[in-house]
Amino acid sequence: MVNGMPTEMESEKVEKMDEASDLDPKIQEKLKNLVPKAYCRHRSWGVGQITEKDDALGAYLIDFRTKKGHSMEFGYAAESLRHLPDDHLEARILREPDAIRAMAQDQVSELMKLAVTSLGKEATAVRLEESMVPHLLPPEGWKKFWEAAKRAMKKDPHFVIPGKRQEPIQYLEAAPDKKAGGLEELQEAVGAKRVMDALEKLQKTAPASELKAMAEEAFRLIDAAAQKIPKSQISQVAELALARSEFASSAGLPPEIGAVLKGILPTEPNRMASVIEALPAGKMPRFAELACQQLGERWTELFFALLPRASGRLMDGITARFKKTNRLAELEGALDRLLRERLTHPDLIVWLCRNRTGELSRLAGPALFLTALNVLEKEQLSDSSRGSRLRDLLLEDKELIRDLLAPSSPEEVRDVTRSALASTAFEELDKRSLIGALVKLYPQVGSMVAGENRTTVVEAPIVSWESLEKRKAELEEITTKKIPANSKEIGVARSYGDLKENHEFKAAKEMQAVLMRRKAELEAMIVAAQGTDFSGVKGDEVAIGTVVEYESAEGGDKKTVTILGAWDSDPDQGVLSYQTAVAQALIRRKVGERAELPSERGPRTAVVIRSIRPYRS
Repeated sequence: MVNGMPTEMESEKVEKMDEASDLDPKIQEKLKNLVPKAYCRHRSWGVGQITEKDDALGAYLIDFRTKKGHSMEFGYAAESLRHLPDDHLEARILREPDAIRAMAQDQVSELMKLAVTSLGKEATAVRLEESMVPHLLPPEGWKKFWEAAKRAMKKDPHFVIPGKRQEPIQYLEAAPDKKAGGLEELQEAVGAKRVMDALEKLQKTAPASELKAMAEEAFRLIDAAAQKIPKSQISQVAELALARSEFASSAGLPPEIGAVLKGILPTEPNRMASVIEALPAGKMPRFAELACQQLGERWTELFFALLPRASGRLMDGITARFKKTNRLAELEGALDRLLRERLTHPDLIVWLCRNRTGELSRLAGPALFLTALNVLEKEQLSDSSRGSRLRDLLLEDKELIRDLLAPSSPEEVRDVTRSALASTAFEELDKRSLIGALVKLYPQVGSMVAGENRTTVVEAPIVSWESLEKRKAELEEITTKKIPANSKEIGVARSYGDLKENHEFKAAKEMQAVLMRRKAELEAMIVAAQGTDFSGVKGDEVAIGTVVEYESAEGGDKKTVTILGAWDSDPDQGVLSYQTAVAQALIRRKVGERAELPSERGPRTAVVIRSIRPYRS
């Protein structure tokens, strides 16, 4: 208080407190669990802990992993934060990572129970990986852990594991009765999914001798279910074939598809590849290996057809098959062609990067890095999120760039640097991190980045603070309003179907490309620009930030122009960018000196400078 009156800061706090008390009841309800020491999750920044709730300012202070002490207003917190109970998996990883890491080593089943019950309907394989990597497990350790986790869950009847990665794993408080079901449940099952569930339950509960005794009837029921599946859903036939094979293996019989299913499934490799690509990710490699029985010597054609869109799991299976038959050179040649022609997608690039020291290490070179940048730029123009894993890998794997560029020539390193500088696939800070890693490994490219090599990098433009703020405002509008709105338009247009003839979808995608290109341009411009208020200019010669009066050398009316920053042109008001031809002809001239000004309508005009004064006095 000053002379009995509240200060400006005190008034602002009172206003904020009033705003907090006037919050919508729905928002207040969402905020009731968000108290100091509570855990929360933000969709972009991950898990954090609330350290302070300031009712006066109407905001929380939250410690996220990468944003310590981040302030967030109540209204925004209600919309963007999800409260996590203290015993939630992600809260415990943040609070006691060593204890949870020990569970991952010695109590896998208990950890999975914690994970599945914490995440509920979100407990998909993808979401589980997101929760644990890299905060609990390193990326390279996930695959080994996940295989162990699946084995542990399959042994525990409390867990129900779905066939697709997108579907959640379930934990049943009461385990199913092992004596229930049996062949009767399989006989009563209607539809492919129920048949497969019944087969899986049988394999969990019955010994091999019982399975063998009921195999003939089980195979008859599988064949009958397969014959009822429409041709448009042939991938379900493939799932049944895989289930039949695995049931046979559990019963001690040859793991075969069976004559009836062989007659339904395609015999042409490209068509079989389409069937495999429609399967859940976990079943792809298992059925691909099984399909080799169907195709005989044409199995290589099947695997080559699968390569462009192969996931990491599928690539493990493909590589194992080629290695087993001593034909790795053929696989390497096919992959090399795909990389050179850039006919691939992020999952395959991620797999090649992570296996860069394995049997296919010859593919780990600068071409792989350039392909990764190209693939990310293509993914940026789609509404897919597949590129995020590849983008994170390029930014977080500190050894990757060194390993990929180790065999490079100086010219190849320069090509990679140029491509990274021009790439639109990264936010500006992420791009700086990537470029910084390149410069650290290869100091000779520093001049390209710093601007010393003028043939490749344009000198940073000088701009007014006002024009710089306008560019920032435009970038903010594109990023937070126009691009999200356009993404919604793409989603709506996609729902109209038939993308080949869908003009609304094509127009929305074209607009997305325009917006992403403009966003990249603005980011590059803003980062490169050098802001100024034009103070400190002496006015003894024409320079940026001066007002110049001149007249024709032959006499005539005087004219006054103001020379300002690169983005300040307003010819109607006599304001010129210093980069214009007229301004360049005047710069460094003094009072009384002549200058030759370019003219749109003829030869140059000779003028004499009569006065110069600073724009800011």
